[in-house]
Amino acid sequence: MYADNCHDNDVTISMYRPYITAIKSKPFLLLAGISGTGKSRIVRELARACWDEGTEDYNAQKPKNFQMVQVKPNWHDSSDLIGYVSRVSGKAEYVAGDFLRFVAKAWEDKDTPYFLCLDEMNLAPVEQYFAEYLSVVESRKSHEDGTVTTDPILEKVDEEWYFNLTASLTTDENVRKQFNESGISIPQNLIVVGTVNMDETTFSFSRKVLDRAMTIEMNEVDLHGGLTERNEEIGKLGKAELIGDAVEGVDVYADNKDVCEKVLAYLDAVNAVLNGTPFKVAYRTRNEFLLYVVNNLPYNKDENDTELEQGYVIARALDEITSMKVLSRIEGDDTKVSDAFIDRLSQTIDDGLKAVSGEEHAITSISLAKLKEMKAKLASGYTSFWS
Repeated sequence: MYADNCHDNDVTISMYRPYITAIKSKPFLLLAGISGTGKSRIVRELARACWDEGTEDYNAQKPKNFQMVQVKPNWHDSSDLIGYVSRVSGKAEYVAGDFLRFVAKAWEDKDTPYFLCLDEMNLAPVEQYFAEYLSVVESRKSHEDGTVTTDPILEKVDEEWYFNLTASLTTDENVRKQFNESGISIPQNLIVVGTVNMDETTFSFSRKVLDRAMTIEMNEVDLHGGLTERNEEIGKLGKAELIGDAVEGVDVYADNKDVCEKVLAYLDAVNAVLNGTPFKVAYRTRNEFLLYVVNNLPYNKDENDTELEQGYVIARALDEITSMKVLSRIEGDDTKVSDAFIDRLSQTIDDGLKAVSGEEHAITSISLAKLKEMKAKLASGYTSFWS
């Protein structure tokens, strides 16, 4: 279910709406683009926006709900990020990585969104060093009380090293008791954001990673930005804006049936074009389409505080999630991706968005612009979503 009240700071939040609603739909986000566009800065400022202006954490260089981890090219398993059992001293002890320590901090403060930024995430193969998280994030389950739980990322073990570990991770007795009884799982308020620079020094993403993440491109550059204000003017963010209590389509369908049926009709048409290709989408993507569109419904005002038509709001969200979840998976040479395929997909997206918004409220489509760019690349014999 979505909140039907508008926020007092909707106008300042509006330009950050895709980031906010993507996170609420799935707390695993990829920010892709050329170097220097402020990808990691955005993550820090989203974390800062969770605090009231003038408070210690708002003014801090690094708010306590933000952790930057720089990915190293030699990471091929999770030992550096999550941790590992060491027996160097003669007895087993667990050496906790930054990820596990930050997870414990988030558990201690469940009402505040906590942002873990994996900087230059694809300097190493993500599906290798982040395998445990990729599996656990898919175990998310929504409960009637609004909580979302996951399987443990580190299973409970009845050994001394495990209980020593939990004691070192937290001084909160309730959190430690939970860890000791049920293992260490991912808290609902943990948001993982990877920054991505696509060049010859980085690894491409497997479909396993792309299927589990929301992807936003950041290639626009405003050379006048950041010259008058040190911090981004995002507005105040809190748990309600960033932390979702819906995980699957079934969690939002009953309360938003008419909207969801429009989404499904659009996605059916898009998937018909993808049929017979490796890019066809299934239930995970369907769920994320429904969640993303429903999470965008409250953002129904423009920069002048004028109410937008619901069809426009739905079409805008459909366009964005199409880029995030469909186009990001499309790549290959001209035997896999042809001009005709791109043309047919473009026409289907265009028709579908206009059917939802109405001709008089048509959106400016980022998906169609991206497909045009991808078609131009195909002239060289290969195309990809990634720049």
